[in-house]
Amino acid sequence: MDARRHEPSSSRKKGRRSHYASSRRRSYRGSSREEEEEDDEPRSLAIHWYVIGLSILLVVGLSFVNFLALPGAATVPHEGHARALNALLTPEPVALNLNVVSPGHAPDAVLDFPASSAEGFAGLSPRPSAEWWAEADPIAKAAALRGGAAANVPPAAAVAARSQESDAHAKQLHEEMIKLPASVRGKVTREAVATAGGVAMLDGESWFTLRKPIDADEITLGAWIYLPKMSENNFPASSSSMKTIVATKVSGCKVEGTPTEGWALFVHEWGTTNRQLRLSWTDAASACHEIYSKTSLVPYDTWVDVGFSLSKSGNRARLLLNDEVIADTQRSVGTYMKQGQVLPVTQAPVGTRSVARSSSTGLAIGAHSPQPSDAGNSQSHMFIGFIGDVKLIQEALDDEVDTLRLIRSPFNDLPSALTSKAAAHLTFQKGSGPKNMPDGAVLEIHHASGAVPSGKDGSSIVFEWKEKLEHPILVASRMDDISSGEPSPPGPTLDPAALKATWPAEWTKRWSEEELLRSQREADPWADEVREAMRHTWRGYQKKAWGRDDLKPDSGQAKDWCRMAVTMVDGLSTLWLMGLKDEFNGALKWIEEQKIPTPGKHGRHSLFEISIRALGGLLSAHSLSEKQGFLDAARRLADNLLPAFNTPSGIPKSTVDVGTGESQWHSWVSHAVLAEVATVQMEMRYLSHATGEGKYAQASDRAMQAVLDAAGGRGLVPIYMSRDDKTPKFVGSKISLGAMGDSYYEYLIKQWVQAGKQKSDDHLKDAWRTAMREMKEKLVFKTQGGRTFVAESDNNRPRMRMDHLACFVAGMLMMGSRTLPPEEVDPGWEPLAAEITETCYQMYKRSPSGLSAEYYVFNMNGPSPGDMQIPNDAPHNLLRPEAAEAIYYMHYYTGDPKYRRMAYEMFSGFQRHCKAKYGYSAVGDVRGKPPRHKDSQESFWLAETLKYFYLIFAPRDTLNLEEWVLNTEAQPMRIWH
Repeated sequence: MDARRHEPSSSRKKGRRSHYASSRRRSYRGSSREEEEEDDEPRSLAIHWYVIGLSILLVVGLSFVNFLALPGAATVPHEGHARALNALLTPEPVALNLNVVSPGHAPDAVLDFPASSAEGFAGLSPRPSAEWWAEADPIAKAAALRGGAAANVPPAAAVAARSQESDAHAKQLHEEMIKLPASVRGKVTREAVATAGGVAMLDGESWFTLRKPIDADEITLGAWIYLPKMSENNFPASSSSMKTIVATKVSGCKVEGTPTEGWALFVHEWGTTNRQLRLSWTDAASACHEIYSKTSLVPYDTWVDVGFSLSKSGNRARLLLNDEVIADTQRSVGTYMKQGQVLPVTQAPVGTRSVARSSSTGLAIGAHSPQPSDAGNSQSHMFIGFIGDVKLIQEALDDEVDTLRLIRSPFNDLPSALTSKAAAHLTFQKGSGPKNMPDGAVLEIHHASGAVPSGKDGSSIVFEWKEKLEHPILVASRMDDISSGEPSPPGPTLDPAALKATWPAEWTKRWSEEELLRSQREADPWADEVREAMRHTWRGYQKKAWGRDDLKPDSGQAKDWCRMAVTMVDGLSTLWLMGLKDEFNGALKWIEEQKIPTPGKHGRHSLFEISIRALGGLLSAHSLSEKQGFLDAARRLADNLLPAFNTPSGIPKSTVDVGTGESQWHSWVSHAVLAEVATVQMEMRYLSHATGEGKYAQASDRAMQAVLDAAGGRGLVPIYMSRDDKTPKFVGSKISLGAMGDSYYEYLIKQWVQAGKQKSDDHLKDAWRTAMREMKEKLVFKTQGGRTFVAESDNNRPRMRMDHLACFVAGMLMMGSRTLPPEEVDPGWEPLAAEITETCYQMYKRSPSGLSAEYYVFNMNGPSPGDMQIPNDAPHNLLRPEAAEAIYYMHYYTGDPKYRRMAYEMFSGFQRHCKAKYGYSAVGDVRGKPPRHKDSQESFWLAETLKYFYLIFAPRDTLNLEEWVLNTEAQPMRIWH
């Protein structure tokens, strides 16, 4: 637990209250009341219901008799009967599957009934011969199911603005379409693609454009795509979720700006990887009209035909996937959504859509059109996979089967009446790059970075067509695999006798031997899983950022801030506790060779962060291993930190250069921050104890005394202090046990414990007790739903919010309840700690992703779960440790097995959503499906989060808190008295 780079935050917005639980409760009570009233109903009313019921049965029976009297209906098998009745009785739209037949034989009749019962039995016909059925291709079978050629007019055409009977042009097209070769899938299509030269490989950072007016009032588009299955960790920022196949518009729902006109065809709903094929278009009201299917999804790792048609004159949109019409706005098939709101699909406004007629936009292949303000093209949602044989005809056919033939047929097989309307037929040829065959135009290639990288020209990304393809991203990922190929070293499992010796009397009084043994055996593989997460994180750091401060875990980029190899140093003690001694010794060798911190300018950075991470990491590694190299590096670092303490009051300046010792105050705030002033003492005191040089402890003790003097006996104090006065004072009235206040209270009790509870430090313990009493009185609240939390205070008024950082309070209370003299322990500390821990667990449990947000807002009068909400201004997760810290202390002292299960549930959220190629990434919004990576990994992930999870699952004596005390970065330091 610690105060993390506390930047000023924007004003907080209150989240919306959820009414899920309350509505559920009302439903339950209503049901009970209705049952009581039903018992009291007059008997005459019941007779009325019997009459109505008999009437309904009579109508259904007569309808079924009429159905049997239909021509050809007598030959419909039982499956056909069931589907026919389903078409009448099922209100939900059903996708038009053109390949559903009775198992093992030809269909007896047309079975593809529309959802509308009024049209449910149009076009039933006798079945074709079994010989013909055995050799026919899917679309020919579909035509038979539709009733042959022109004999069966699709029911949707009856309500269209024009019909085949009255439109000679449409009739001619239909007659031409049924002459196409029967086999339009497989060999013919493969040969057509192979003859063209291949398929385009798109990597999520590149796309093509055809610079010509491409959109029209009536269009049909078809393409072949291959969507490879890969981890989201491999997605670049320009392809985080949606995968755009083709588009003429920019992404987003606003109609202002350019170019919003047109349409887009893409895979995956925004913010997900749900494999839905979606068609989006724009009109004057919105740029987010979308149709899709919830159930017919794009498969991974196979070639599929995708396409759509849009007809302004017919007010109709259709979406097609292989042999299936998965959405149709006139047949009530599929789902329609407008800006996130699901509406009846027949209400989709196609007739008023805005056509993209500008040549400046043209057709984008593999991306939405770029937005001028989107420098990294993250809103273009680029495609990752392979695309081939794209054709766009400025015509929309009435017949579903004709549309399927158009989309799935080789271009050269199409009637001249259609090829003459071809605005685009894109082929991908080796050597010459992608071309548009109708006019010979060469497509432009673009890259998300702006300039197209060397070797990324059009011809270089044309691949030979194969039934199965491996994407270069997956090849590179495999070649760049950071896994060692070796199993994780065995964890510290103990035999039952040795394990029992680790249990304190408090555990054995509360829990049976069987319960405790079962808990440990359940947790052993969880400990191994956490250890492997640490190994994965360390391997990524070794490979991509060795000796640097931080690593971006998705991109593999290294970065520095103070040039102290912070990730390495901060993770040392976790390596040691996990038994990863080879990695630990490798880091020791590097530190001894490099003699950090190196001389020269490093830039000024937070004294607080450097003290708890770099200095604390080195000192903890020394305390655990007794290796002199760590202590030497710590002394060199501390000597360059001491000049920051040379102020009139002894309160250290906020930032320091670890190479030169130059220091200055923060520029973003005109005061000193409480947690930063009072969270350097454990480190400096340990260094003085280990070296015998008192100057380090003297400097930090002077700063702490300045805080206590300003407090004047108060327990809770504001988070800001004056910084230029010889006798500093508190400034403002904001009080928090979260950001900028937290670790001051933590270090009060831990300094007292660290030095062996000496009488000379009793003033620290007493100040802590006073603070805890005032916290309980002024800042602890419980919602109506039962959630206990630690609020903030400003102007003596509570703010009903709690930082994830404040979860450390639970562990601090448990520590106090077990380390203070019994007569000084408040009996309310432990139950309060348990309640706060439960709230912190719920921060994860109630999140859509299973990850906690940065803080929560509490509704005092709201029932559960509406009493906790994620705010819009802080929905991110930075891999913070404080909830795991609370659970660690609760389990360490009580032995309750439930805490291990809670911890594993939380850890699983990190495993599911944060694991990246080279480590684990923070996420931007825990409400996401899935949450998007921020490509950042703070060193406290190694030092704290993984350590606490591991210690929860490992045997209790892995770290004995009677011998060790943890600093705010979870760095163990031996208690010296």
